[in-house]
Amino acid sequence: YSGVTEKAKYNGVIFTNNNNVWIAKINGIEAAFSFLPGEVESVFASGDFRPILQGKVEIDATYDLNSTFKEPIALAQHQMALTLSQYNIYIRKGFTSNNTFNLPIITCGNATLNVPVVYFRHGNTTSIHAEDNCIIAEASSNADFIKVKDRLLYGILGMIK
Repeated sequence: YSGVTEKAKYNGVIFTNNNNVWIAKINGIEAAFSFLPGEVESVFASGDFRPILQGKVEIDATYDLNSTFKEPIALAQHQMALTLSQYNIYIRKGFTSNNTFNLPIITCGNATLNVPVVYFRHGNTTSIHAEDNCIIAEASSNADFIKVKDRLLYGILGMIK
């Protein structure tokens, strides 16, 4: 262990790497990410999803119980919840169908102006698009679900347009 601290800067915000987690002070609060903003800027977002997710007290997050990518999606949701909880934004987790985990059934049909839904699902590309108050976050690999989660977070926190 050399004691070297990895740092990066993006739009004047300093990111410090701590055990492969990037920590940055955004809006006066420390937030954690797996990727730097520059590494997720390329995640395609059709339209501006930020107004749908910004300024909310609760955001519901959901996915298909039998998804091939349930582990990385669960991790992405967990990390998103941890980071947003620092900003007093509550992530309510659920599944798109009945489940044995006593978690609510959440679909895009549940999305409202006050409580939008983020639906993580497998797709051919890694992208984000909005359908009314539902944000569809698609990825085609394990790492890309974490990337799309960071892209959402940077959008919510106003780091990336």
